[in-house]
Amino acid sequence: MGQAGPTDRLTAWIAYWDLPRGMAEWRAHPGLFDTVRVFAASFDDKDRPYLAPEWDALFHGDVSRAFGRTPAFLTVVNDVVAAPSGKNARLKDPELVKRLVSTPAARTAHIGALVALAKRSRFSGLEIDYENIAADDWPAFLDFVRELYQRTSREGLALSVLLQPQARYLGKPLPVGPQYLLMGYNLFGSHSGPGPKATPAFLANQASALRAIGALSATGLALSTGGFDWTEGKSAVQLDETAAATLVARKKVPSTRSAPDGYLVSQYRDAEGKSHEIWHADAQTLSTLWQAARTAGFSRLAIWRLGGNAPGLFDWLQSLK
Repeated sequence: MGQAGPTDRLTAWIAYWDLPRGMAEWRAHPGLFDTVRVFAASFDDKDRPYLAPEWDALFHGDVSRAFGRTPAFLTVVNDVVAAPSGKNARLKDPELVKRLVSTPAARTAHIGALVALAKRSRFSGLEIDYENIAADDWPAFLDFVRELYQRTSREGLALSVLLQPQARYLGKPLPVGPQYLLMGYNLFGSHSGPGPKATPAFLANQASALRAIGALSATGLALSTGGFDWTEGKSAVQLDETAAATLVARKKVPSTRSAPDGYLVSQYRDAEGKSHEIWHADAQTLSTLWQAARTAGFSRLAIWRLGGNAPGLFDWLQSLK
């Protein structure tokens, strides 16, 4: 296994539900990324973490079968997916986190299960992506991160922790030692009307919050590819970059570039006469956002995610090396 550490300047996630396309982009750009994020491990109805079957079939117990010597993180999400079909899944479940971290005994058991899962496929690191954590559970979660880092350090595993861009998660000092990654997106999305996933001002505000708690130097920034198609300014459908560009070309509508964030914005009407507004990112968008992020103090970049991206993204990423 390679070492995942301070040289982790450029990384990307590959998701189990888009595995063929994600792996194709990975293989087409050897040596581009310093590490890779394997998304994901979820939980069964007994609160036990397990690797997505699609990944299990690819690794056969050794992540290097897919990624060679590139250090790989196993991203663990607080999704409860008990049935193979995914039916009745509880995504980003705060009650699951409460059960896993609320007591010393629960944390010890959970940490043991996580480390065992990572070592089973010979990962170089663990990544914790627990979202929507209740404010009352945040102190116990930080205890969990502190204790998990102590254990992963002994086991020779790197540790990364995802942070949501919300004040309740960025108001108190974070445990020293782990890497952190801030989710630099979701400013607009399926929870809102049309708009950019991120703006320079949004990223600068997040950097200021991290600097105030002494965590900016330990925190990388995740930027998201693709975008959304909003219908009537309300319901939104996610689109990767290729799908968005294809839709815009098929509708034969012009695109404008939003300032100062650089997103491509297109409007059209569907066969039922309903209005649509598409906001999506391309390489120029991400370049604009990353320049702002660098100015704000970020130095490590993560891409969510591989699969459905245009060649220009990889040309731009190569220029950062």
